[in-house]
Amino acid sequence: MNQPSAETTATTTFIVRFWREWTGAEARWRGRIEHVQSGQRQDFLCLDDMLRFLQQMGVTLSQLTDY
Repeated sequence: MNQPSAETTATTTFIVRFWREWTGAEARWRGRIEHVQSGQRQDFLCLDDMLRFLQQMGVTLSQLTDY
């Protein structure tokens, strides 16, 4: 299956959601990232997992900091 690439698409849009979950006495942050063009999404508990998803979608770290 071909993965969309930020380099091959004129516009790449992601929706990122964060929310806080309470488990017993502790709270933790969770998130979900969705690539709008493909509909693919990934839940995550840490930012490294979110960045990994972005890389799978063809976005490099340098593209994220190059604005």
